[in-house]
This record gives sequence, structure tokens and C-alpha cells, in this order.
Amino acid sequence: MSPTALVNDGETPSGTPRLLIEFPPAAAADNASEISAITKLVNRVFIEGEAGIWNSGYVRTSDAEVADFVRKGQLALAYLASPALASEKEPDRKGQLVGCVCVKRISDSLCTLSMLALDEAYQGLGLGREIFQFVEDHCRALGCTTLGLDILVPTSYDHPLKTRMQAWYKRRGFRETRLADFAEEYPALAPLLSGPVVYRVFEKKLG
Repeated sequence: MSPTALVNDGETPSGTPRLLIEFPPAAAADNASEISAITKLVNRVFIEGEAGIWNSGYVRTSDAEVADFVRKGQLALAYLASPALASEKEPDRKGQLVGCVCVKRISDSLCTLSMLALDEAYQGLGLGREIFQFVEDHCRALGCTTLGLDILVPTSYDHPLKTRMQAWYKRRGFRETRLADFAEEYPALAPLLSGPVVYRVFEKKLG
């Protein structure tokens, strides 16, 4: 389902911490505290990013869903690289968890991304581009030639964040390919919407 917004993603200023992005081992699905931290991050970001689209009380994901994604090797986690912990022998020691993205291989040629979340405190620093670059490189390594995503957009009012999201994706080379039926694809979620929406599907050819 719809990735979250990565907005105001300007040029990376000097000194911005780089990210360490990885798919954790399947065993990490049994780490309750880590799974809970991921769930809380995603839900917090989506409450802000999709404000007004859902009825009160809606949450984007659950510990069970997050653990399932980790177990299947579909959820990449983004940490701030920690210079204080790094050494020549261990240059990639992880710092704070700041983001995640779910990547699924749909066919031999197509991957999709969803549940893209970046901590609000680190948006606008260029880190969103780093996450996208990781995803694109991963999909190419799998042999996929197309990366897809979708955006849920309300039709009864202008959602500024969604407008900026679409512009941001287009700048990254994504093109809208079709309008999907959200109620058909997610019948259990459709009743939780606060109003009418359009479900836009985007794709990018991976060179």
C-alpha cells in the first residue's frame, strides 16, 4: 500500500549523518523490542503523512505484520551510521533506527516498494534519496527492470503532502501508469477511509 511522504528533501547539507541500510536476518523477527520500535516509527510517520485520509484510530501496521515482513526478508531498516562506534574493523556499526522500507519482488522483472517511513526529525536532509538508491540497487541486483509504488490521494480536497510526494517521485524518474481500485485491492481497509480517494500507481524503469 501507499508509501509515506519524503518531502522537502533538499540537498544534503555537509555533516549530515549517512545511513546504514540493511535487510535484517529472519531471526530479528523474534526481537520484540526491535519489532515494536519499527512499528511505532511507521505508525507515527503515517499518522502525520496521511492525516485526514483515514478515520480516527487507524494505524498503518502492527507488530505481527512487521515481524512477518522481516521474516520474509522484505523489510529493509535504515540506521544512522554511528561514528562514535565505528572503527577500522567495524566501520558500519549501527546507530539510531530512523527509517524502513518494504520491498517485494512481484515477478522476474518487477519489484514494488511500500511502507516507506523516515523519522520526521530527519526528513528534508536528503536521506530519502539514500533509501531510494538502496532500493533501486537492490532491485537491480535481483534482476528486476521496473520498480513500482502507489500513492493514495483524496479527491475531495487537496492534500499538500500527497501533491509534494507525487512531484518528488516524478523527479526521481517515476511515471504514473494507471489508476487502481483501492476498494478492490484492499477491501478490508476501504471502509476505514474518511472519504473518496484515487489510487495512483507509478513505475520507474531501472537502467
